[in-house]
Amino acid sequence: MDLQGRVVLITGGRRVGLDLARILADRGAKLAMTYHTSRRTIEEGLRVLGVESLAISADLSRPEEADLAIEAVLNRFGRLDVLVNMVSLFERVAFDDLTADHYHAMIAANLTAPYFSAVASARAIRCNSPNENGLRGKIVNIGDWSIDRPGKGMLPYITAKGGLKTLTLALARELAPDVTVNLIEPGTIEPPPGSSPAQIRSIETQTPLGRIGSPGDVNRLILYLLEGSDFVTGSSFRVDGGRFLGTETVE
Repeated sequence: MDLQGRVVLITGGRRVGLDLARILADRGAKLAMTYHTSRRTIEEGLRVLGVESLAISADLSRPEEADLAIEAVLNRFGRLDVLVNMVSLFERVAFDDLTADHYHAMIAANLTAPYFSAVASARAIRCNSPNENGLRGKIVNIGDWSIDRPGKGMLPYITAKGGLKTLTLALARELAPDVTVNLIEPGTIEPPPGSSPAQIRSIETQTPLGRIGSPGDVNRLILYLLEGSDFVTGSSFRVDGGRFLGTETVE
């Protein structure tokens, strides 16, 4: 897919999302980003890119707000070509401390919001004329490498992210041949806020490639899925520095 003049919606993902927005702006794409609490960060981040852009306030776990977000994109740009579902929330909670609220929060942010965003976006994308490969647009979801190697204290989060992988497969089948749908499963991308040097070193030693990932490590793969091939759908890609291969217990 040629990204020149295409309209891309990125949900959430302040750090990684804004880095992706910069990369896509360099390719000539028009950009929309949603935010829930980070209005200033998103608006200022988009403003400096120097391309047509739109920041949208939305709680995407509410279907009516997901629909309104897509409507705002269509009103501004007249079309939508790509959705990158980065919206996510992580919380580690010991099993004995779990409540129903922990479950509902993780499901809402990590599965419900991507679901409603994808459904609303796909309906808009399928209105586009097909390109030379018969494709009308693309969806990329962002999951987590640990759904296949879960650690303790992550039960609601892993449950939600595991559902996102299933959602990706179901959407890929549902939307073919008009829309490709793929999943990226990052490892640690930049140290989590508040990480101690010892915690950072622990992650590095559990990663065969010996380092923590950068936004570019994820976003270059997204770029490949968007412009490098129109013949990939229903696939999952780990971007974890090989951490999945480790033998240590994930804690």
